[in-house]
Amino acid sequence: MKRRHLFTFALVLPALAGCPDNSSTSDTDAATEGTGDNTAGTEPTTGTPENCDGITVSPVDESACMPEASDYMPRSNNSADDSWPACVSDMGPYTLVAGTPGAQARIVAYENIADLLWRKSSPTPEDFTAARDEYVIAEGLESRVSRREDLHVDPIPMSDWDPQVDSDKQCTVASNVTKYPERCVGPASIQPILDEAFAAGQAGEGDPDIHAARIHGALDWFLYLSIYKEANTCATETAEDCDATWAYYTGGQSIDAGIGLSAEVKAQSPGTHERIHDGIMAVRCWRELTKDVDTYPLLDALTPEQVDLFEQGWEQLDQALHRGLAVVVRGNMKAYIDAACAGEARAAIWADIIASAPGLQGEAARRDSANAKVLSDLWAMDAPTAADVAAGVVALDAIFPCP
Repeated sequence: MKRRHLFTFALVLPALAGCPDNSSTSDTDAATEGTGDNTAGTEPTTGTPENCDGITVSPVDESACMPEASDYMPRSNNSADDSWPACVSDMGPYTLVAGTPGAQARIVAYENIADLLWRKSSPTPEDFTAARDEYVIAEGLESRVSRREDLHVDPIPMSDWDPQVDSDKQCTVASNVTKYPERCVGPASIQPILDEAFAAGQAGEGDPDIHAARIHGALDWFLYLSIYKEANTCATETAEDCDATWAYYTGGQSIDAGIGLSAEVKAQSPGTHERIHDGIMAVRCWRELTKDVDTYPLLDALTPEQVDLFEQGWEQLDQALHRGLAVVVRGNMKAYIDAACAGEARAAIWADIIASAPGLQGEAARRDSANAKVLSDLWAMDAPTAADVAAGVVALDAIFPCP
């Protein structure tokens, strides 16, 4: 990690001791979610409010965050504000390298799934069947979840590659999924959540809101990884993947009207949303700056200076994406705290959190092992108290303070 920023924490916890430790009894249905048991009944909508005196989660505050001197800043009115040469991205909006990317249709499917599942109360088995139909469309979400790699993790050694399988599909090889689960996070971690939740929802087993929440969280984890991955393969495999980077985040919409993950990030932190968009535009700018007449040379054919510029833009995007997923998780954590303090149902909120938050754990461990431990311990809980989750917000803000 290259960035270090001053930051004022937005969570005040002067009296955590005022919130009792009743994690074993505060939310019994949340406990069944933590174990993967899909046979539990629907969670009660009301319960005993926790004593939450002194627990206050204030709005996101990124006022102390500053861009790096090397960052690309297309929203600036002064081109001299960044060190990048003039390029196609400077004035916006996003300029496609090629035609409409397939990722755009995947975000439309995400939106359709959202309307069927987590944007409504108690989806029916028929809703889950219709949502799964959207998920399994040819060349759609499932086709990419089943092979998605986490490029933050060391690649699979070529000695373990299956020569009959394309380089970008090595995580479809079962032995690689077993041997390299952190790299093959799509089939190893994300796909099982989705398959289990869809199956339980279609069968009418357990709490449908919990199943819908798990699908939501897992898909957000997938989108976060996909944006980062496509930005890389835009440089290393095909220039058209720059368009997929943009489409996976915005759904093909403008910066002000994004759907999918961009809408969720923007709802929590407009500044983080804009910084992710800046990073996407940085990669697009780089791609145009390296264009050779009508072709886009791949990264291994470029000069060290051109490679360095790509890494600047990709890192800028990566930093903003970490913060983007963090603020989405943070928003859900605040909703959980509010529900716990009011004695309201919260198992579905927790299901969403623990289906997406593990996507941040690797980066958290690289940045701050002590606070990463706080988070990993939290994600392992079945039914945390408001105080538990509030302490997790402190740790999350400490690790991911700025976009």
